[in-house]
Amino acid sequence: MSIDYQVETHISLNDVHYAPLCPGERELQILGEVAGKTILELACGAAQNSIALTKMGALCVGLDISARQLAKASQLVKQERVGVSLIKADGETLRMFGDGVFDVVISCFGWEFIPDLEACFQECNRVLAEGGLLVVGTTHPLTAFEWDEDGQFLAVSDYFRPPLEIWEELEGTTAQKGLTFFRTVEETFSTLVSTGFQVEGIWEPYPYPINEMTEEEKRSIPYGGPFWEGQYERLSKVPFSIVYKARKCV
Repeated sequence: MSIDYQVETHISLNDVHYAPLCPGERELQILGEVAGKTILELACGAAQNSIALTKMGALCVGLDISARQLAKASQLVKQERVGVSLIKADGETLRMFGDGVFDVVISCFGWEFIPDLEACFQECNRVLAEGGLLVVGTTHPLTAFEWDEDGQFLAVSDYFRPPLEIWEELEGTTAQKGLTFFRTVEETFSTLVSTGFQVEGIWEPYPYPINEMTEEEKRSIPYGGPFWEGQYERLSKVPFSIVYKARKCV
């Protein structure tokens, strides 16, 4: 889905995005000061967040399993004239990195594609320095359920057992169907704690009032585009994403 995703979604190269049509890092200040810090972005896609963080003074490495996403990332890195290292690898296993080499690990819209979240968090803990920060921006568990356009409500069948989404939009004889794992707030929070993190904050970002914004103002939103604008009614009533800020326990 990488090509269509990059074409249909507007993603800022100057601010970290956390949710569709919502404020980014410059307004929310989840990461705080990043100048001089080493940052690993897991499931970086086209590395827009890494590029933005590099412009803020960070030293970034972007990692993704998709060659197509990384090809777009390489193009954007050259376009923006920034130094971001790019690695093609599985985010669950970070054996290419030593212990304690990063100040921050971040991923926005990547964790929901990782089958073994506990193993991934353990690896993130290992590669983080003492007191290092892990920022988990992922799809909200309520995103798993269908929105009723007529009634303008969310049809939640069973929050405690959210369905597994199977992507059908893949092409080619060798393509594998993608999976999205929806996890309850309790599951993600408990997994963070059990893998050696202390959760310092949780955000459920609320969208900007796009119906009151000019087209120029809409283009300044860190993560948007016509597809997301068409879902504004849902996004203004049910959070699309949830962000956890967690610190490696000393």
